[in-house]
Amino acid sequence: MFISQLNKINKWIESKIFINPYTRVYGIGRTFIAFSLLTVFLFNDMDYLFNKRAIEVISNSDFIHNRLNFFGILGYDNLLLGKIISLIILLVVISGYMPQITGVLHFWITYSFNNSSILLDGGEQIATIYTFLIIPLTLFDNRKNHWQKPKKEPNSIIKFIGHLVFLFISLQSCFIYLNTGIEKIYQLNDWKNGTALYYIFNNSYFGLSDSILSLVSPLINSEFIFFLTWWVILSHLLLSYILLLDRRKKISFLPIGVFFHTSIGVFLGLYSFSLVMIGVLLLYILPFQHNLKFTLWKKER
Repeated sequence: MFISQLNKINKWIESKIFINPYTRVYGIGRTFIAFSLLTVFLFNDMDYLFNKRAIEVISNSDFIHNRLNFFGILGYDNLLLGKIISLIILLVVISGYMPQITGVLHFWITYSFNNSSILLDGGEQIATIYTFLIIPLTLFDNRKNHWQKPKKEPNSIIKFIGHLVFLFISLQSCFIYLNTGIEKIYQLNDWKNGTALYYIFNNSYFGLSDSILSLVSPLINSEFIFFLTWWVILSHLLLSYILLLDRRKKISFLPIGVFFHTSIGVFLGLYSFSLVMIGVLLLYILPFQHNLKFTLWKKER
C-alpha cells in the first residue's frame, strides 16, 4: 500500500517536472533569433557592417576567442563569402533541420558577428547569450527537425538537462527585464520623472521618423508621455515578475511583451533587436507542451 502510494507520487512529480521540453517551443524561439540576424545580413552591405582594420586586428589576435571568430578567419576580403555561408546556416536553423549541428553553428555565427561588427544595436549580445544557452537543447534533441512533434520520449536525465537549460533561460530573461526596469528608476532621472521617451522620440539619430513624429506629436507633447514612460518601466518589471509563475500562467503575459517589443521595432527602427527579444519571450513564456500548429505543413501521422 505504502509503495503504491509512493509510485503514484513519483509519477505525479515526473508528470509535472519531467514534461518533455524538446518541443516546437524552443524551435520557434531560436527561429526568431536566427531570423533577426538573417535580416541584418540581407538588408545591409557587409562593408557597412564591418571595418577592415577591426577585422585585421581580430585575425591577428593572440586571444583564442578572436582566433576562432568566423569573420576573422575568412578575413575582410572574403566577407561576401562569409555572408553567403552565414545566410545558409541561418536558413537551415530556421528550417529546423539538424539542430544537433546547427545549434553550435548558430552560436558561432552570432558570437562572431557580435564581436567583430561595428553596427550593433544590443540585440546581438542578447542573441549570443541565448544561442549559447540553447546549445544543450539542440545537442540532446532526438528529432531530425525542431518543428516535428516529439516521437520518442527522452529519458529522465535528458529531460532534466532540458529543464535546467530553460531554468537558466528564465533566470537570464528575468535579469534582463529586472535590471533594465530598476536601472531606469534609480539611475536615470529622465525615466523617473517621466520625460525619457520625449527625448528618445525626438532624437535625430534613433528617434521617430519625421512622418511618424508629426502624427504622434500631440501625444508626445502632452501629459500622456509621462504615463507612456512609466508603462515601459512597469512592463519591464512585470516581465521580470513572471519568473515566479507557472509557464501555463505566464502565457497570458505574452501579448504584453510582444506588443512592447514590436513597438520598439516599429517606432525606433530597432527591428533586429525586437525580433531577438520576441524570440527570448517565447523561450521564457511558452509552455513546453503548447500546441503550435502550422497549417501549411503536411499533417503529421
